[in-house]
Amino acid sequence: MQQYGLDHLHFTDQTGIMWMLSRSAAAYRTAASLRRQLHVSAFREKAVVVQWGYGERDYNVFESSSVQTQGDRKTLVAAGASHRLIALRGEDEAGLIGAGMNFSGQLGIGKRDDLEAFGAVDTSGMNVLQIACGREHSMLLAQIDDELQAAPTPAGTSASIPSATQETKTLKTALFAFGNSMYGQLGLGASKDTLTKMKGEEEQVAGFVYEPSPTLVQLEDPNENVLQVVCGLDHTVLRTDQGNLYSMGWGADGQLGLGPTSSSDRAYPTLIERLSWSKQGQELGSPIKTISSSTDFTLALLENNDLWIWGNAEYGQCMVNKKIDRILEPMHVPHPIPQSEKIASVAAGGTFALLLTDAGEVYTCGYGALGLGPDSTHVLMPQKIPGLSNIKKVVASTDYAAAITDTGKMYTWGSCGKTGRLGHGDFGNLFEPKRMVLPEEKNGKRVEFIDVALGMDGSLALIDVE
Repeated sequence: MQQYGLDHLHFTDQTGIMWMLSRSAAAYRTAASLRRQLHVSAFREKAVVVQWGYGERDYNVFESSSVQTQGDRKTLVAAGASHRLIALRGEDEAGLIGAGMNFSGQLGIGKRDDLEAFGAVDTSGMNVLQIACGREHSMLLAQIDDELQAAPTPAGTSASIPSATQETKTLKTALFAFGNSMYGQLGLGASKDTLTKMKGEEEQVAGFVYEPSPTLVQLEDPNENVLQVVCGLDHTVLRTDQGNLYSMGWGADGQLGLGPTSSSDRAYPTLIERLSWSKQGQELGSPIKTISSSTDFTLALLENNDLWIWGNAEYGQCMVNKKIDRILEPMHVPHPIPQSEKIASVAAGGTFALLLTDAGEVYTCGYGALGLGPDSTHVLMPQKIPGLSNIKKVVASTDYAAAITDTGKMYTWGSCGKTGRLGHGDFGNLFEPKRMVLPEEKNGKRVEFIDVALGMDGSLALIDVE
C-alpha cells in the first residue's frame, strides 16, 4: 500500500471555515478561490457549479476562476450518498475539493470530520482526469507527471479513447482511493475480513476500515493504465487501456462479475475474465467502449454496439424480458431496441437502466418512476421515453435520472424522497421528465448545462451562464 501526499497546513479564514491544504502554491491558489464560494442562490456571468437537494429547496453555487466548461481541463463533478467532489483544473488554479458527509473519510481530507463548505484535498503533483463516488467511498484517476501540459479527455465522454485493438500510446495514469473500505471497495487490500482474528473458538472483529486520504491503488501489471473508473454503492469497476475490466468490493449480488462460483467480496482489483480482452478478446470481437454503475449492477457497452450486464437484476432492469435475482457473470443482452438505432452510451441506476442512442433518443427498463408516466412503473423491455430528444448525455442514480440535450437543457425524473434532488424547488416525485429551470434563466439569461453528477441525496451540475 502506497500513500500519495505531502504535509498539510491548516488555517482559518475570515469566514471561520477551516481549510486543510498541502504546502504547494497550487493549493494556496485553490484556497483563494474557496473563500469566494457562495452559499446562496446567486449566479455570475461565467461558468459555475450548482448544487441542489440534500433536503433543501434552493440552489447553492460554487464559483471560482478555475471553473471551466470546455476543453481538456473541464471541471469535473461527482456525488456519493451524501458527499460530493469537484475537480478544478484551470490554468491558474487546480485541485480537488469536497463537502458533505465524511464519516468514512470519503472526502479525502485526511480526517473524518463532515464539511458543510467545500474543503481542499491534497492532490499536489496530480493532474486529475476523473473522479467517482460510491455510497461512502471515492476514486480519483490522475496523471502524476507535472511536466505534462495537456490531459487526455476523461473516459466516458464522446471523445475517442484508445482501445485494446489500437497501438495508440496511452499516457501513464494512477488511481487513488479514499473512504469506506469495509467491503474492500477501495482495492487496497483492507476490508472487514482483514480485521477478523481467531482467539480460541471466539471470533473477534475490531473497528472500522477506512482510508481518509488519497491512496494509490495498484494493478498486478504496472504497465496497465486505468482509463475509466465507476462506483456502485459499495463496489468499484475499472476499465483499462488493455481492454480489461477489474472489480473490487461487495460481491453478494454478483456486482463484481467474477463468475457463477463467486459472490464473495474482493479487496484487490480482480480481473473480470468474461469481459476482459486478455482472456476473451477473440470471442468478444470488440473492446469495451464504456461502463456504468451507481448501485448494485453494471452495464458495459462494447465498441461494436454489444451490451452486457451483471449484478442485481431483480427489477427486470436486465432488458431480457424477465427478472433475474442476480447475475454473477457478465451476460450478453441481445440488442434490446430497434436494430436501426445504435447505442451511444448507457447509464445504470438502482432499479432501472437507461440507453442513449446516436439519434439522441432515450430508452428505459426496470422499475420505478421511469419517465414513462405514472401508469408505466415496471417494464421488462426498454421503452422510449416520450418528450426526450436530441439528448447528448444521460446519468442515473439509485432511483432518479437526468438527461442533457445538445443545447444544454437538462431534464430530471424519478423519486425525490424529501431531498429536493430532482432540482425543481420541491419534494415531489416525477413520473415524466421535467426541464430544470434555474433562477437566472427565469430572469432572461441563457443557462447551459454541461455535466451533472447525481448522488443519493443531492446533485451537482456544471453550467455556463451568459
